[in-house]
This record gives sequence, structure tokens and C-alpha cells, in this order.
Amino acid sequence: MKPIILLDVNGVLNPQLDSDGQSDNAGPHLSDLKRALVRRLATKGRIAWVSTSPSDILDSLEAQLELEAKPLRVPIEPEPGDDDQQTPKLGSITRWLGSMDAEGQSDWDGVVWIDDQLGPDVHDWAHHYVHPVLLEKPHPDEGLTEAHVVAVQVFINSEDRDPD
Repeated sequence: MKPIILLDVNGVLNPQLDSDGQSDNAGPHLSDLKRALVRRLATKGRIAWVSTSPSDILDSLEAQLELEAKPLRVPIEPEPGDDDQQTPKLGSITRWLGSMDAEGQSDWDGVVWIDDQLGPDVHDWAHHYVHPVLLEKPHPDEGLTEAHVVAVQVFINSEDRDPD
């Protein structure tokens, strides 16, 4: 099995919005480097968007990436109890992972979460999660880098992935 790779867009992939003012084709554009990095990540696990970006933005990114498996989409829907969390998406992700597991749709054996907004509370969650978790927090100005992809590979290859 492979891990689920929870991937944020803004602050991680940092697509540039193309708009020449002349056409209706204004949309996000990924750099060649970011496209290559995401394609490499997709060979290591199943990508799942954890983004508040609109569906048309995600559709455009998916078209540019041309991945073999269409990324899953985690609905980011904060609930009242999420207000006090330091990591804005933690509640939505926890609920989504739980529902995927309950529905028998989780075929992963680990979680990789790449997001520029990971607070201290996510470390406690990761420590207690049923599967091993790798948290990668890119600097929002730089986003996803080679070092993050290498960290994912090291995580996947580690021999002590079984939870305590």
C-alpha cells in the first residue's frame, strides 16, 4: 500500500494566475518545477487536495498535471468545534479520513500532509493517528521543494512505519 498525500495549493504549489485581459482563459498555471514535483509525489501515493480553492481551479491544476489517478478532494467544511484549532483544516481532514475509513475507501497505510498552515495541534493529532503521519510545512513564499519530495520518499522507505 501507499500513503494518502494531503496536498494544499496556495502556499504549497503557488500557481500563478494567468490573465492577459484578452481571453477567458485566465486560470492557475503551475511552474514546470512544481508540476514535476507533484508528478513525483503521485508515484509515491494517492494525492488528495486539501484546499479551499474553487473546483474550477483544482480542475485546471489536474488538467496540467495529467496524473494517472485523479486526485481525491477533501471537503474543507469547518464546524463550530473547529474554531479553537490552530491548524485550520485539521477538523475537516480528521472527519474526511474517518469517513473514508468507515466507508472502506481508505487503502493507504500512512498519511503525508503538505501544507503551509500546520499548527502545533497537528503534531499531537499525528502522534495519535492510527497510521504513521509525515507533516511537511513548506515556507509559503517558496512552496513545495525537492527536499519535501525527498522527505516523503524517506518516510515511505522507513522500516519503522508500523505505529507503536
